Amino acid sequence: MPTSRKTSKRLAAQRPAAQRPAAAARPGAGRRAKRDAVDARAALLSAATRLFAEQGIAVTTTREICAAAGLNPGAIHYHFGDKDGLYRAVLTDPIEQLNAELAGFDDPALPLRDMLKRVLLPFMADDDHPDERALMQLFLNEMQRPSPVFSQVFRELIAPVHERMAVVLARHMGLDAPDASVNQLLYGLQAMAHDYCLSRPLMDLMTPGWLDTPGALDAVGERLVDWGLVLIEHEKRRRSATQKTPKKTAR
Repeated sequence: MPTSRKTSKRLAAQRPAAQRPAAAARPGAGRRAKRDAVDARAALLSAATRLFAEQGIAVTTTREICAAAGLNPGAIHYHFGDKDGLYRAVLTDPIEQLNAELAGFDDPALPLRDMLKRVLLPFMADDDHPDERALMQLFLNEMQRPSPVFSQVFRELIAPVHERMAVVLARHMGLDAPDASVNQLLYGLQAMAHDYCLSRPLMDLMTPGWLDTPGALDAVGERLVDWGLVLIEHEKRRRSATQKTPKKTAR
């Protein structure tokens, strides 16, 4: 038999303290517990990102991570299940954030220039936070020697977005579907933007202060979009010329 809200409150007040929900005994305890859980999760992700980047996943222990995060040794099991679960979260969280920034790039109504801006500019990170630098190092390590966890995350979260990008690029080139040349062009377009993220420390060594002036990175991004338009137009002309070239007949 359902009870009214007043009846429920009265029955709860009559229960022994040990049987009452913690929130009833301590107003706001539920919110604090949720906030503490979020803080603990963030601390584990931050510590794990730095240690995984410095040492690699194989030699980094869960005890090291928990100690660096200032948490008890069982924290990883509670929040992520195991080390692989934690590593997956370290990889997927930034990828999911990036995919959110890319959202809408495949809108058929989006002009080509706007599509390129949507696709390229999110990769040009300008965050000098230690965790961001560690994350970049981690992804560089994985790009050279993909781990099983990264390979799975790549197939699930990155490959489908690349495939959609290739389809959109092919559509803008007047093609029914992407082929090897379209994928090669897409790799080249992405590489231009990736370099300003992954190779930023080297750029700072070769041209100190160049990208530190206000608006410098934004200007570079606009220029990369301009170059992207030129590359796409060049590929369209190359394909058109190839199709118009008459084939030689055998004598």
